[in-house]
Formats: sequence, structure tokens, C-alpha cells
Amino acid sequence: MEFLWKHSSSFGFGGVPHDAVSAGHDSDGAQIYVGRSHHEGENLPAKVIPSKRIAYVCYNGQEVPQHIYEVLCGDGFAWIPSSHGQVPPNAVSTGITKTGEPLYVGRGHYQGSLTPGKIHPSHHCLYIPYGGAEISLQNYEVLVYAERWITSQIHQGLPPQAVVAGHDSDGATIYVGKTHHAGDVIPGKVIPSKQAFYIAYGGQEVFKDHYEVLTGAGYVWVNTSSGHVPPNAVVGGKTASGEQLYIGRTHHAGSLTPGKIQPSHQCLYIPYGGQEMSFRQYEVLVKPGGL
Repeated sequence: MEFLWKHSSSFGFGGVPHDAVSAGHDSDGAQIYVGRSHHEGENLPAKVIPSKRIAYVCYNGQEVPQHIYEVLCGDGFAWIPSSHGQVPPNAVSTGITKTGEPLYVGRGHYQGSLTPGKIHPSHHCLYIPYGGAEISLQNYEVLVYAERWITSQIHQGLPPQAVVAGHDSDGATIYVGKTHHAGDVIPGKVIPSKQAFYIAYGGQEVFKDHYEVLTGAGYVWVNTSSGHVPPNAVVGGKTASGEQLYIGRTHHAGSLTPGKIQPSHQCLYIPYGGQEMSFRQYEVLVKPGGL
């Protein structure tokens, strides 16, 4: 999934695109979205408040109003706790300072608000625009691009931040992948050390040589059963009839193997030993944080 910055301004209808990324709320409850705007030669994170038809950046100790700006749009984002200027590798950047240092999107609680601003790593803090001033916070959340699928094949290496799913019975590391097969998009197991990718389909373990690898950070595995998945479960595919498939894993024969959760079948299917095997008890992969 990709994201983009869409041009906007306070002179238009005052709204934001339907897929704008929510950042928080003002002290009066007004919704705030993630934006960015040019100011003094820098591309700065901005707080966009559609109901007030304005955006703000913080710069040189002040909260500065902006009437021309861009709004971040897309999905697959999450907010991850951090502090003291630290950001993970998949943090969302708005641009660089005049000295070439990247700035990142963060947010923090202040005076009853949840306000976005700029993480300035060399300053070891998040700055937010609030009440006419530039406020510094040591503890904050950083916006990360948490979910992305990278096209690959069995003879290629893994992309950076590939998501580990488990291990094979011989200890080989397994990663999360998905591919097209018989009209479905099906999650499966990527085993780089064996130059192999397998899915479970039609009672069999099916080998595929082209696939996509899930990348990102902050995912967690949550225990569940009988086809149940939480609202923030990672969608790993879809059947030809339109049913969403989710990413699960379970222990079997000394392995920790991922596969597809098919809610209507009330189980997880994994590819193992040439077969498609079903399990009622399993773990489901869920997205980090929330928007």
C-alpha cells in the first residue's frame, strides 16, 4: 500500500480527502489531520484543522498559520511510542531542514489536545504548534508506515524489515508472504534459506516462485481461535468470492508455521509436509498502534 501528500488549502471547501490520516484532536475536540507545509525553506509537519480552515507549523519558537499545505493520505500507518528524538527506520518524514536533517511526524498530548508536530532528532524532542508557541515534548508518538508488501521471488534476497513469522521444523526462519493462486490472494510462508515459498490450497502445500513479502515494524501476534480475528488484524489476501483472508500461525511438528485464517471456515490453514492442515487454535497477526 502506498501513500501520498495531496495539495490543499484553507481557501477551498475546508475539508480533507476521504483517506486523510488522522493525527488527533484540538483542546476543543476539533479533528486534526497530518499535513506538511513549506516555511522558511523547510518542509515542516503541520497540523491541519479542517473545521477551522487552517493549518499550523511550528518554527523558531512560534506557532505559524499556513494557508497552503499538503495532507497525508493513505493507509497502513500506525503511531508508535518513542522519546528524546528517537524514530524507527519506517518513520514518516516530511522532508529535511536547511542543514539536511530529516524531520519526522510525531504527536503528543498537551493541554487536553493530541497535537501533531515535528520530531527533530538532533534536538532530542518533538515540537508541536500550540497556542501561538512552539512547544517541546520529550515523550511522544511517531507516525510509521507500518504495513507494506514488497514484490519478490525465490532467488531474491529479503527486503528490509521483512516480518518474521516463525521457523520450520529444522530451525529455518520463516517470513510472512502472500501470492496469487487460482483466483485467490493467499498468505503463506517464505523460507529464504530454502529458496521457497508455500501456500495452503485445496488440501495441498503449494510451491510458488513469485510472491510479496510483508515489511514493517511493531506487529504483534495475538491468540485467538475458530476463525475469529480482531479489528486490527492484518489482511493477507482475499478469496475469489471476496472473503478476506488473514495471517495466522501455529505450532506444528516442532515448527511455528504461518498460513491463512479463513473466518467462514472457522480455522487457520497452514502449508506443511505437502499438505494443507487446519487448526482451531492459533495466533493472528495484528497491526501496531492505531489511528
